[in-house]
Amino acid sequence: MKLPKHLSFHGLNFSPIKPLTNMQSRPRKRWQRQLAPLLALTIAIASFGHGMAIAAERLRIRFGPLETTLEIDDLERFARTGKASGDLELIEPFLIPEIRELLLRRVDIDPEIADDAIDLLLESSAGQRWIQIVLLMIPDSTVEQVKAAIKLAIRQADGLSSIGILKALPGETITLDATAAIAAASRLNLPYLEAQILRSRLESDLETETDGPFTAPFDPALPGSYPVRETTLTLADRQRDRDIPVDLYIPDDPKSPLVVMSPGLGGDRSFLTYLARHLASHGFPVVAVEHPRSNRASLSDRPVSLDLGQLMPPSEFLDRPQDIRFVLDRLASGDGDLRVPLDTDNVVAIGHSLGGYTVLALAGAELRLDDLREVCGDTPEASRSYRQWLGKAPADLLQCTATQLSGNRKNLRDRRIQGAIALNPVVGELFGDKGLDRLDTPVAIVAATEDGWAPAVTHQLRPFLDLPEPKYLITAIGASHFSATDPDNPDVLDPESESNRVRDSLESENYRQLLRGASLAFVAQFTPEANAYRPFLTGAYAQSLSTPTVPLRLNREIPKRLARWLESTRAEITRRD
Repeated sequence: MKLPKHLSFHGLNFSPIKPLTNMQSRPRKRWQRQLAPLLALTIAIASFGHGMAIAAERLRIRFGPLETTLEIDDLERFARTGKASGDLELIEPFLIPEIRELLLRRVDIDPEIADDAIDLLLESSAGQRWIQIVLLMIPDSTVEQVKAAIKLAIRQADGLSSIGILKALPGETITLDATAAIAAASRLNLPYLEAQILRSRLESDLETETDGPFTAPFDPALPGSYPVRETTLTLADRQRDRDIPVDLYIPDDPKSPLVVMSPGLGGDRSFLTYLARHLASHGFPVVAVEHPRSNRASLSDRPVSLDLGQLMPPSEFLDRPQDIRFVLDRLASGDGDLRVPLDTDNVVAIGHSLGGYTVLALAGAELRLDDLREVCGDTPEASRSYRQWLGKAPADLLQCTATQLSGNRKNLRDRRIQGAIALNPVVGELFGDKGLDRLDTPVAIVAATEDGWAPAVTHQLRPFLDLPEPKYLITAIGASHFSATDPDNPDVLDPESESNRVRDSLESENYRQLLRGASLAFVAQFTPEANAYRPFLTGAYAQSLSTPTVPLRLNREIPKRLARWLESTRAEITRRD
Protein backbone atom coordinates (compact mmCIF):
# COMPACT_ATOMS: atom_id res chain seq x y z
CA MET A 1 0.00 0.00 0.00
CA LYS A 2 1.56 3.29 -1.08
CA LEU A 3 0.97 6.46 0.85
CA PRO A 4 2.16 9.96 -0.12
CA LYS A 5 5.61 11.00 1.02
CA HIS A 6 4.04 13.68 3.15
CA LEU A 7 0.63 14.95 4.08
CA SER A 8 -0.42 18.56 4.56
CA PHE A 9 -2.33 19.72 7.63
CA HIS A 10 -3.14 23.41 8.01
CA GLY A 11 0.00 24.42 6.17
CA LEU A 12 2.38 21.95 7.85
CA ASN A 13 4.14 18.97 6.34
CA PHE A 14 3.72 15.62 8.03
CA SER A 15 6.49 13.10 8.41
CA PRO A 16 6.24 10.14 6.07
CA ILE A 17 4.06 7.23 7.17
CA LYS A 18 5.82 3.99 6.35
CA PRO A 19 4.16 1.88 3.65
CA LEU A 20 2.31 -1.17 4.91
CA THR A 21 4.01 -4.02 3.08
CA ASN A 22 3.85 -7.70 4.05
CA MET A 23 0.98 -6.80 6.35
CA GLN A 24 0.18 -10.35 7.33
CA SER A 25 3.75 -11.05 8.48
CA ARG A 26 3.80 -8.15 10.89
CA PRO A 27 2.32 -8.22 14.36
CA ARG A 28 -1.32 -7.28 14.14
CA LYS A 29 -0.97 -4.52 16.71
CA ARG A 30 1.72 -2.70 14.75
CA TRP A 31 -0.07 -2.36 11.41
CA GLN A 32 -3.27 -1.50 13.24
CA ARG A 33 -1.47 1.42 14.84
CA GLN A 34 -0.26 2.59 11.45
CA LEU A 35 -3.56 2.32 9.61
CA ALA A 36 -5.89 3.28 12.45
CA PRO A 37 -5.32 7.07 12.30
CA LEU A 38 -5.96 7.13 8.55
CA LEU A 39 -9.04 4.93 8.68
CA ALA A 40 -10.50 6.62 11.73
CA LEU A 41 -10.03 10.08 10.27
CA THR A 42 -11.52 9.05 6.94
CA ILE A 43 -14.64 7.56 8.50
CA ALA A 44 -15.03 10.66 10.63
CA ILE A 45 -14.58 12.99 7.66
CA ALA A 46 -16.83 10.95 5.43
CA SER A 47 -19.49 10.85 8.11
CA PHE A 48 -19.57 14.56 8.87
CA GLY A 49 -17.70 17.16 6.87
CA HIS A 50 -17.07 16.04 3.35
CA GLY A 51 -19.52 13.20 3.88
CA MET A 52 -22.11 15.76 2.87
CA ALA A 53 -21.35 14.85 -0.73
CA ILE A 54 -21.25 11.06 -0.57
CA ALA A 55 -23.90 8.45 -1.26
CA ALA A 56 -26.55 7.47 1.23
CA GLU A 57 -26.25 3.69 0.77
CA ARG A 58 -22.57 2.75 0.53
CA LEU A 59 -19.24 4.44 1.06
CA ARG A 60 -16.10 3.10 -0.62
CA ILE A 61 -12.92 4.26 1.15
CA ARG A 62 -9.72 3.99 -0.87
CA PHE A 63 -6.13 4.14 0.41
CA GLY A 64 -4.01 3.70 -2.73
CA PRO A 65 -4.61 0.10 -3.92
CA LEU A 66 -6.38 -0.83 -0.68
CA GLU A 67 -10.10 -0.17 -0.39
CA THR A 68 -13.08 -1.15 1.71
CA THR A 69 -16.81 -0.56 1.29
CA LEU A 70 -19.11 0.34 4.16
CA GLU A 71 -22.89 0.36 4.33
CA ILE A 72 -24.37 3.56 5.73
CA ASP A 73 -26.93 1.46 7.63
CA ASP A 74 -24.05 -0.34 9.36
CA LEU A 75 -22.59 3.00 10.40
CA GLU A 76 -25.96 4.07 11.79
CA ARG A 77 -26.34 0.78 13.66
CA PHE A 78 -22.85 1.15 15.09
CA ALA A 79 -23.68 4.70 16.20
CA ARG A 80 -26.82 3.48 18.00
CA THR A 81 -25.50 0.30 19.60
CA GLY A 82 -21.72 0.50 19.59
CA LYS A 83 -21.58 -2.90 17.84
CA ALA A 84 -20.03 -3.46 14.40
CA SER A 85 -21.97 -5.46 11.82
CA GLY A 86 -21.61 -6.37 8.15
CA ASP A 87 -18.44 -5.11 6.47
CA LEU A 88 -17.86 -2.88 9.46
CA GLU A 89 -16.74 -5.97 11.43
CA LEU A 90 -13.59 -6.13 9.28
CA ILE A 91 -12.38 -2.81 10.67
CA GLU A 92 -13.79 -3.21 14.19
CA PRO A 93 -10.33 -2.76 15.79
CA PHE A 94 -10.32 0.80 14.46
CA LEU A 95 -13.83 1.74 15.58
CA ILE A 96 -12.76 3.71 18.60
CA PRO A 97 -15.43 5.33 20.82
CA GLU A 98 -14.70 8.78 19.39
CA ILE A 99 -16.00 7.68 15.96
CA ARG A 100 -19.28 6.66 17.51
CA GLU A 101 -19.42 9.94 19.41
CA LEU A 102 -18.86 11.85 16.18
CA LEU A 103 -21.61 9.95 14.38
CA LEU A 104 -24.06 10.71 17.20
CA ARG A 105 -23.13 14.36 17.60
CA ARG A 106 -25.53 16.96 16.30
CA VAL A 107 -25.72 20.72 15.83
CA ASP A 108 -28.93 22.42 16.98
CA ILE A 109 -30.29 24.78 14.32
CA ASP A 110 -33.31 27.04 14.55
CA PRO A 111 -35.62 25.69 11.78
CA GLU A 112 -36.79 29.25 11.10
CA ILE A 113 -33.35 30.30 9.90
CA ALA A 114 -32.05 26.94 8.63
CA ASP A 115 -32.58 27.51 4.89
CA ASP A 116 -31.19 31.05 4.94
CA ALA A 117 -28.27 30.00 7.15
CA ILE A 118 -27.26 27.18 4.80
CA ASP A 119 -27.57 29.48 1.79
CA LEU A 120 -25.32 32.05 3.50
CA LEU A 121 -22.83 29.35 4.45
CA LEU A 122 -22.51 27.99 0.93
CA GLU A 123 -22.41 31.44 -0.67
CA SER A 124 -19.65 32.71 1.63
CA SER A 125 -16.01 32.60 0.57
CA ALA A 126 -15.36 29.88 3.16
CA GLY A 127 -18.35 27.90 1.90
CA GLN A 128 -17.09 28.13 -1.67
CA ARG A 129 -13.64 26.89 -0.63
CA TRP A 130 -15.31 24.11 1.36
CA ILE A 131 -17.32 22.99 -1.67
CA GLN A 132 -14.18 23.07 -3.85
CA ILE A 133 -12.51 20.61 -1.46
CA VAL A 134 -15.61 18.37 -1.55
CA LEU A 135 -15.57 18.30 -5.34
CA LEU A 136 -11.86 17.52 -5.35
CA MET A 137 -12.36 14.55 -3.02
CA ILE A 138 -15.58 13.30 -4.56
CA PRO A 139 -15.92 14.52 -8.18
CA ASP A 140 -19.41 13.03 -8.62
CA SER A 141 -20.96 15.30 -5.99
CA THR A 142 -22.62 18.63 -6.74
CA VAL A 143 -23.33 21.78 -4.77
CA GLU A 144 -27.06 21.21 -5.25
CA GLN A 145 -26.85 17.73 -3.73
CA VAL A 146 -24.97 19.05 -0.73
CA LYS A 147 -27.42 21.89 -0.07
CA ALA A 148 -30.51 19.69 -0.57
CA ALA A 149 -29.18 16.96 1.72
CA ILE A 150 -28.41 19.38 4.56
CA LYS A 151 -31.82 21.03 4.38
CA LEU A 152 -33.60 17.66 4.19
CA ALA A 153 -31.60 16.35 7.16
CA ILE A 154 -32.55 19.42 9.22
CA ARG A 155 -36.25 18.91 8.49
CA GLN A 156 -36.23 15.17 9.20
CA ALA A 157 -34.04 15.00 12.31
CA ASP A 158 -33.62 16.61 15.71
CA GLY A 159 -30.67 18.78 14.79
CA LEU A 160 -28.08 18.42 12.06
CA SER A 161 -26.13 15.16 12.37
CA SER A 162 -23.73 13.26 10.15
CA ILE A 163 -26.01 10.23 9.89
CA GLY A 164 -28.95 12.46 8.99
CA ILE A 165 -27.00 14.06 6.17
CA LEU A 166 -25.76 10.73 4.86
CA LYS A 167 -29.24 9.26 4.73
CA ALA A 168 -30.56 12.34 2.92
CA LEU A 169 -28.13 12.02 0.01
CA PRO A 170 -29.07 10.14 -3.18
CA GLY A 171 -27.04 7.48 -4.96
CA GLU A 172 -25.57 4.07 -4.27
CA THR A 173 -21.77 3.92 -4.01
CA ILE A 174 -19.29 6.78 -4.03
CA THR A 175 -15.51 6.44 -3.73
CA LEU A 176 -13.83 8.71 -1.24
CA ASP A 177 -10.15 9.58 -1.65
CA ALA A 178 -8.80 9.15 1.88
CA THR A 179 -5.57 11.02 1.16
CA ALA A 180 -7.47 14.14 0.13
CA ALA A 181 -9.76 13.73 3.14
CA ILE A 182 -6.88 13.68 5.61
CA ALA A 183 -5.21 16.66 3.96
CA ALA A 184 -8.38 18.69 4.55
CA ALA A 185 -9.05 17.42 8.07
CA SER A 186 -8.34 20.70 9.81
CA ARG A 187 -11.48 22.28 8.36
CA LEU A 188 -13.81 19.54 9.51
CA ASN A 189 -14.91 20.25 13.03
CA LEU A 190 -18.31 20.80 14.55
CA PRO A 191 -17.52 24.11 16.29
CA TYR A 192 -16.43 25.64 12.97
CA LEU A 193 -19.60 24.48 11.19
CA GLU A 194 -21.61 25.68 14.19
CA ALA A 195 -20.25 29.22 13.81
CA GLN A 196 -20.84 29.14 10.06
CA ILE A 197 -24.47 28.13 10.47
CA LEU A 198 -24.91 30.82 13.13
CA ARG A 199 -23.64 33.52 10.80
CA SER A 200 -27.04 35.03 9.98
CA ARG A 201 -28.11 34.97 13.63
CA LEU A 202 -24.91 36.68 14.76
CA GLU A 203 -25.28 39.36 12.12
CA SER A 204 -28.83 40.21 13.24
CA ASP A 205 -28.62 39.58 16.99
CA LEU A 206 -25.40 41.54 17.48
CA GLU A 207 -26.58 44.51 15.44
CA THR A 208 -26.90 47.77 17.38
CA GLU A 209 -29.74 50.18 16.77
CA THR A 210 -28.46 53.61 15.76
CA ASP A 211 -30.13 57.00 15.34
CA GLY A 212 -28.35 57.71 12.08
CA PRO A 213 -24.96 57.57 10.38
CA PHE A 214 -22.01 57.45 12.76
CA THR A 215 -20.18 60.77 13.04
CA ALA A 216 -17.07 61.73 15.01
CA PRO A 217 -14.71 64.72 15.13
CA PHE A 218 -11.74 62.59 14.06
CA ASP A 219 -10.88 59.17 12.62
CA PRO A 220 -8.88 56.94 15.00
CA ALA A 221 -7.99 54.56 12.16
CA LEU A 222 -5.87 57.19 10.41
CA PRO A 223 -2.12 57.33 11.18
CA GLY A 224 -1.03 59.63 14.00
CA SER A 225 1.56 62.42 13.83
CA TYR A 226 4.28 60.96 16.07
CA PRO A 227 7.60 60.04 14.43
CA VAL A 228 8.43 56.42 15.28
CA ARG A 229 11.79 54.69 15.69
CA GLU A 230 11.82 50.93 15.08
CA THR A 231 14.45 48.80 16.81
CA THR A 232 15.03 45.03 17.12
CA LEU A 233 16.58 43.49 20.21
CA THR A 234 17.24 39.94 21.35
CA LEU A 235 16.93 39.51 25.10
CA ALA A 236 18.63 36.46 26.61
CA ASP A 237 16.85 34.77 29.50
CA ARG A 238 19.70 32.59 30.70
CA GLN A 239 17.73 31.13 33.58
CA ARG A 240 15.23 29.55 31.17
CA ASP A 241 17.64 29.20 28.22
CA ARG A 242 15.47 31.33 25.91
CA ASP A 243 16.60 34.04 23.50
CA ILE A 244 13.60 36.30 23.00
CA PRO A 245 13.56 38.60 19.93
CA VAL A 246 11.50 41.78 20.25
CA ASP A 247 10.63 44.60 17.87
CA LEU A 248 10.32 48.01 19.51
CA TYR A 249 8.20 50.81 18.04
CA ILE A 250 9.16 53.91 20.00
CA PRO A 251 7.47 57.26 19.26
CA ASP A 252 9.08 60.56 20.11
CA ASP A 253 8.02 61.58 23.64
CA PRO A 254 6.11 58.30 24.27
CA LYS A 255 2.85 58.21 26.18
CA SER A 256 1.62 55.70 28.74
CA PRO A 257 0.55 52.90 28.65
CA LEU A 258 3.09 50.64 26.97
CA VAL A 259 1.62 48.08 24.53
CA VAL A 260 3.05 44.55 24.40
CA MET A 261 2.10 42.06 21.67
CA SER A 262 2.13 38.24 21.64
CA PRO A 263 1.72 36.22 18.40
CA GLY A 264 0.01 32.88 17.92
CA LEU A 265 1.52 29.45 17.37
CA GLY A 266 3.79 29.65 14.33
CA GLY A 267 3.74 33.44 14.37
CA ASP A 268 6.61 35.86 14.86
CA ARG A 269 6.99 39.44 16.03
CA SER A 270 5.81 40.80 12.65
CA PHE A 271 2.32 39.34 13.01
CA LEU A 272 0.68 42.71 13.80
CA THR A 273 3.12 45.16 12.24
CA TYR A 274 0.33 47.32 10.81
CA LEU A 275 -1.29 47.69 14.24
CA ALA A 276 2.01 48.26 16.07
CA ARG A 277 2.95 51.09 13.73
CA HIS A 278 -0.50 52.60 14.01
CA LEU A 279 -0.51 52.69 17.82
CA ALA A 280 3.05 54.03 17.92
CA SER A 281 2.14 56.80 15.45
CA HIS A 282 -0.38 57.98 18.05
CA GLY A 283 2.26 58.11 20.77
CA PHE A 284 1.97 54.69 22.41
CA PRO A 285 5.20 52.63 22.49
CA VAL A 286 4.82 49.03 21.34
CA VAL A 287 6.91 45.93 22.06
CA ALA A 288 6.21 42.95 19.77
CA VAL A 289 7.51 39.75 21.39
CA GLU A 290 8.46 36.49 19.67
CA HIS A 291 8.22 33.24 21.62
CA PRO A 292 11.21 31.04 20.67
CA ARG A 293 9.73 27.53 21.02
CA SER A 294 6.40 28.19 19.34
CA ASN A 295 7.38 30.70 16.65
CA ARG A 296 7.67 30.40 12.87
CA ALA A 297 11.26 29.13 12.99
CA SER A 298 10.47 26.37 15.50
CA LEU A 299 7.65 24.98 13.31
CA SER A 300 8.83 25.56 9.75
CA ASP A 301 11.37 22.74 9.64
CA ARG A 302 9.94 20.53 12.35
CA PRO A 303 8.71 17.10 11.20
CA VAL A 304 5.14 16.71 12.42
CA SER A 305 3.40 13.38 12.97
CA LEU A 306 -0.32 12.71 13.24
CA ASP A 307 0.13 13.61 16.93
CA LEU A 308 -0.87 17.28 17.08
CA GLY A 309 0.62 17.46 20.56
CA GLN A 310 4.08 17.46 18.97
CA LEU A 311 3.59 20.95 17.53
CA MET A 312 5.03 22.58 20.65
CA PRO A 313 6.11 21.59 24.16
CA PRO A 314 3.38 21.83 26.83
CA SER A 315 5.65 24.16 28.80
CA GLU A 316 4.85 26.91 26.28
CA PHE A 317 1.57 27.51 28.09
CA LEU A 318 3.69 28.71 31.01
CA ASP A 319 6.75 30.01 29.17
CA ARG A 320 4.85 32.42 26.92
CA PRO A 321 3.45 34.53 29.81
CA GLN A 322 6.87 34.32 31.46
CA ASP A 323 8.45 35.64 28.23
CA ILE A 324 6.28 38.77 28.50
CA ARG A 325 7.14 39.17 32.17
CA PHE A 326 10.85 38.80 31.43
CA VAL A 327 10.74 41.37 28.60
CA LEU A 328 8.94 43.89 30.82
CA ASP A 329 11.54 43.34 33.56
CA ARG A 330 14.40 43.95 31.15
CA LEU A 331 12.77 47.04 29.64
CA ALA A 332 12.15 48.40 33.13
CA SER A 333 15.86 48.14 33.86
CA GLY A 334 16.74 50.13 30.72
CA ASP A 335 18.77 47.20 29.40
CA GLY A 336 19.95 46.87 25.81
CA ASP A 337 20.08 49.71 23.29
CA LEU A 338 16.92 51.33 24.62
CA ARG A 339 17.51 54.89 25.81
CA VAL A 340 13.90 56.07 26.18
CA PRO A 341 12.23 55.29 29.55
CA LEU A 342 8.97 53.34 29.21
CA ASP A 343 6.16 53.00 31.73
CA THR A 344 6.41 49.25 32.21
CA ASP A 345 4.06 49.41 35.21
CA ASN A 346 1.14 50.32 32.95
CA VAL A 347 0.78 47.87 30.08
CA VAL A 348 -1.93 46.87 27.63
CA ALA A 349 -1.34 43.37 26.21
CA ILE A 350 -2.53 42.39 22.71
CA GLY A 351 -2.35 38.78 21.52
CA HIS A 352 -3.54 36.68 18.60
CA SER A 353 -4.67 33.03 18.81
CA LEU A 354 -2.33 31.32 21.31
CA GLY A 355 -1.09 34.83 22.02
CA GLY A 356 -4.71 35.62 22.96
CA TYR A 357 -4.50 32.91 25.62
CA THR A 358 -1.18 34.40 26.70
CA VAL A 359 -2.52 37.90 27.31
CA LEU A 360 -5.67 36.63 29.06
CA ALA A 361 -3.50 34.59 31.43
CA LEU A 362 -1.33 37.63 32.12
CA ALA A 363 -4.45 39.71 32.77
CA GLY A 364 -5.55 37.28 35.47
CA ALA A 365 -7.44 34.35 33.90
CA GLU A 366 -6.56 31.21 35.85
CA LEU A 367 -5.30 28.16 33.93
CA ARG A 368 -7.38 25.25 35.25
CA LEU A 369 -5.70 22.00 34.33
CA ASP A 370 -8.04 19.85 36.39
CA ASP A 371 -11.05 21.05 34.37
CA LEU A 372 -9.08 20.64 31.14
CA ARG A 373 -8.22 17.01 31.98
CA GLU A 374 -11.91 16.20 32.31
CA VAL A 375 -12.33 17.23 28.67
CA CYS A 376 -9.08 15.94 27.19
CA GLY A 377 -8.47 12.79 29.21
CA ASP A 378 -6.73 11.90 32.44
CA THR A 379 -3.42 10.82 30.92
CA PRO A 380 -0.93 12.44 28.53
CA GLU A 381 -1.43 9.54 26.14
CA ALA A 382 -5.19 10.18 26.02
CA SER A 383 -4.81 13.90 25.39
CA ARG A 384 -2.22 13.35 22.62
CA SER A 385 -3.95 10.48 20.82
CA TYR A 386 -4.93 10.73 17.17
CA ARG A 387 -8.40 9.84 18.45
CA GLN A 388 -8.71 13.39 19.72
CA TRP A 389 -8.71 14.61 16.10
CA LEU A 390 -12.20 13.42 15.39
CA GLY A 391 -14.64 16.28 14.99
CA LYS A 392 -12.37 18.72 16.83
CA ALA A 393 -10.83 22.03 15.86
CA PRO A 394 -7.01 22.27 15.88
CA ALA A 395 -7.13 24.67 18.84
CA ASP A 396 -9.22 22.13 20.79
CA LEU A 397 -6.44 19.60 20.34
CA LEU A 398 -3.65 22.05 21.00
CA GLN A 399 -5.11 22.99 24.37
CA CYS A 400 -5.02 19.33 25.42
CA THR A 401 -1.21 19.33 25.39
CA ALA A 402 -1.41 21.50 28.53
CA THR A 403 -2.74 18.51 30.48
CA GLN A 404 0.84 17.23 30.66
CA LEU A 405 1.76 20.10 32.98
CA SER A 406 1.96 19.32 36.68
CA GLY A 407 -0.58 20.57 39.20
CA ASN A 408 -4.18 21.66 38.80
CA ARG A 409 -4.28 25.47 38.87
CA LYS A 410 -1.84 28.04 37.48
CA ASN A 411 -2.09 31.75 38.23
CA LEU A 412 0.09 33.64 35.76
CA ARG A 413 -1.20 37.12 36.57
CA ASP A 414 1.15 40.07 36.05
CA ARG A 415 -0.14 43.16 37.86
CA ARG A 416 1.49 45.45 35.32
CA ILE A 417 -1.09 44.38 32.73
CA GLN A 418 -3.93 46.93 32.93
CA GLY A 419 -5.99 45.61 30.01
CA ALA A 420 -5.95 42.99 27.27
CA ILE A 421 -7.11 42.63 23.67
CA ALA A 422 -7.40 38.99 22.58
CA LEU A 423 -7.71 38.47 18.80
CA ASN A 424 -9.19 35.05 17.90
CA PRO A 425 -7.90 33.71 21.25
CA VAL A 426 -7.43 30.03 21.97
CA VAL A 427 -9.62 29.68 25.07
CA GLY A 428 -11.75 26.53 24.87
CA GLU A 429 -11.46 24.80 28.24
CA LEU A 430 -8.06 26.17 29.29
CA PHE A 431 -9.65 28.34 31.98
CA GLY A 432 -12.41 25.91 32.91
CA ASP A 433 -15.76 27.13 34.19
CA LYS A 434 -14.44 29.71 36.65
CA GLY A 435 -10.94 30.72 35.53
CA LEU A 436 -12.12 33.75 33.56
CA ASP A 437 -13.94 35.05 36.65
CA ARG A 438 -10.53 35.96 38.11
CA LEU A 439 -9.97 38.70 35.54
CA ASP A 440 -10.08 42.17 37.06
CA THR A 441 -8.98 44.22 34.04
CA PRO A 442 -10.89 45.45 30.96
CA VAL A 443 -10.80 42.89 28.14
CA ALA A 444 -11.69 43.03 24.45
CA ILE A 445 -12.34 39.73 22.63
CA VAL A 446 -12.22 39.58 18.83
CA ALA A 447 -14.00 36.73 17.01
CA ALA A 448 -14.38 35.71 13.35
CA THR A 449 -17.09 33.42 12.05
CA GLU A 450 -14.87 31.70 9.43
CA ASP A 451 -12.25 30.73 11.98
CA GLY A 452 -11.52 27.04 11.44
CA TRP A 453 -8.53 27.03 13.81
CA ALA A 454 -10.16 28.46 16.97
CA PRO A 455 -13.90 28.54 16.17
CA ALA A 456 -15.79 31.55 17.46
CA VAL A 457 -18.51 29.69 19.37
CA THR A 458 -16.26 27.64 21.63
CA HIS A 459 -13.20 29.87 21.86
CA GLN A 460 -14.62 33.39 21.96
CA LEU A 461 -18.42 33.70 22.24
CA ARG A 462 -19.04 31.29 25.11
CA PRO A 463 -15.93 32.44 27.01
CA PHE A 464 -17.09 36.06 26.58
CA LEU A 465 -20.18 35.21 28.63
CA ASP A 466 -17.89 34.30 31.56
CA LEU A 467 -15.87 37.51 31.50
CA PRO A 468 -16.57 40.14 34.18
CA GLU A 469 -17.20 43.71 33.07
CA PRO A 470 -15.87 45.92 31.58
CA LYS A 471 -15.60 43.88 28.41
CA TYR A 472 -15.99 44.31 24.65
CA LEU A 473 -16.76 41.81 21.89
CA ILE A 474 -15.77 42.56 18.30
CA THR A 475 -17.25 40.11 15.79
CA ALA A 476 -16.14 39.98 12.16
CA ILE A 477 -18.79 38.01 10.29
CA GLY A 478 -17.09 36.45 7.28
CA ALA A 479 -13.48 36.94 8.42
CA SER A 480 -11.04 34.10 9.11
CA HIS A 481 -8.57 33.23 11.87
CA PHE A 482 -5.82 35.18 10.13
CA SER A 483 -7.81 38.17 8.83
CA ALA A 484 -6.76 40.30 11.80
CA THR A 485 -3.04 39.72 11.31
CA ASP A 486 -0.65 41.58 9.03
CA PRO A 487 -1.50 40.59 5.42
CA ASP A 488 2.16 40.97 4.39
CA ASN A 489 3.36 38.52 7.08
CA PRO A 490 1.26 35.33 6.86
CA ASP A 491 1.46 32.83 9.69
CA VAL A 492 3.17 29.50 8.96
CA LEU A 493 -0.09 27.82 10.00
CA ASP A 494 -2.17 29.83 7.53
CA PRO A 495 -3.50 27.17 5.12
CA GLU A 496 -4.70 29.57 2.46
CA SER A 497 -3.05 29.89 -0.91
CA GLU A 498 -1.45 33.19 -1.90
CA SER A 499 -4.45 34.11 -4.07
CA ASN A 500 -6.87 33.41 -1.23
CA ARG A 501 -4.76 35.52 1.16
CA VAL A 502 -4.83 38.44 -1.28
CA ARG A 503 -8.59 38.16 -1.63
CA ASP A 504 -9.07 37.80 2.13
CA SER A 505 -6.83 40.84 2.67
CA LEU A 506 -8.94 42.99 0.36
CA GLU A 507 -12.23 41.77 1.83
CA SER A 508 -10.98 42.34 5.39
CA GLU A 509 -9.45 45.81 5.00
CA ASN A 510 -12.38 47.49 6.77
CA TYR A 511 -12.03 44.91 9.53
CA ARG A 512 -8.40 45.89 10.08
CA GLN A 513 -9.48 49.53 9.96
CA LEU A 514 -11.90 48.77 12.81
CA LEU A 515 -9.11 47.04 14.73
CA ARG A 516 -6.84 50.06 14.29
CA GLY A 517 -9.51 52.44 15.53
CA ALA A 518 -10.96 50.29 18.32
CA SER A 519 -7.54 49.17 19.61
CA LEU A 520 -6.38 52.78 19.80
CA ALA A 521 -9.60 53.68 21.63
CA PHE A 522 -9.14 50.76 24.05
CA VAL A 523 -5.55 51.78 24.86
CA ALA A 524 -6.66 55.42 25.25
CA GLN A 525 -9.10 54.37 28.00
CA PHE A 526 -6.07 54.27 30.31
CA THR A 527 -5.23 57.91 29.58
CA PRO A 528 -6.82 61.33 30.28
CA GLU A 529 -8.18 61.18 26.68
CA ALA A 530 -10.52 58.29 27.50
CA ASN A 531 -13.79 60.17 26.94
CA ALA A 532 -12.75 61.47 23.53
CA TYR A 533 -12.10 57.91 22.32
CA ARG A 534 -15.11 56.20 23.94
CA PRO A 535 -17.40 56.58 20.86
CA PHE A 536 -15.03 54.27 18.99
CA LEU A 537 -15.83 51.42 21.36
CA THR A 538 -19.48 51.29 20.32
CA GLY A 539 -21.59 49.23 17.96
CA ALA A 540 -22.33 52.28 15.86
CA TYR A 541 -18.64 52.76 15.05
CA ALA A 542 -18.15 49.10 14.12
CA GLN A 543 -21.24 49.03 11.91
CA SER A 544 -20.12 52.20 10.13
CA LEU A 545 -17.20 50.16 8.78
CA SER A 546 -19.25 47.07 7.85
CA THR A 547 -19.30 45.76 4.31
CA PRO A 548 -21.64 43.18 2.71
CA THR A 549 -18.70 40.75 2.63
CA VAL A 550 -17.56 41.28 6.23
CA PRO A 551 -20.27 42.72 8.49
CA LEU A 552 -18.74 44.09 11.72
CA ARG A 553 -20.21 44.22 15.21
CA LEU A 554 -19.05 45.58 18.58
CA ASN A 555 -20.96 44.73 21.76
CA ARG A 556 -20.57 45.23 25.49
CA GLU A 557 -22.77 42.19 26.14
CA ILE A 558 -24.32 39.34 24.17
CA PRO A 559 -28.09 39.73 23.66
CA LYS A 560 -30.20 37.47 25.87
CA ARG A 561 -31.61 35.24 23.11
CA LEU A 562 -28.16 34.47 21.73
CA ALA A 563 -26.71 34.10 25.24
CA ARG A 564 -29.40 31.55 26.14
CA TRP A 565 -28.56 29.52 23.03
CA LEU A 566 -24.84 29.58 23.82
CA GLU A 567 -25.49 28.46 27.38
CA SER A 568 -27.88 25.70 26.33
CA THR A 569 -25.46 24.26 23.77
CA ARG A 570 -22.64 24.39 26.32
CA ALA A 571 -24.83 22.41 28.73
CA GLU A 572 -25.66 19.93 25.94
CA ILE A 573 -21.96 19.40 25.18
CA THR A 574 -21.24 18.87 28.89
CA ARG A 575 -23.96 16.19 29.10
CA ARG A 576 -22.63 14.42 26.00
CA ASP A 577 -19.05 14.48 27.27
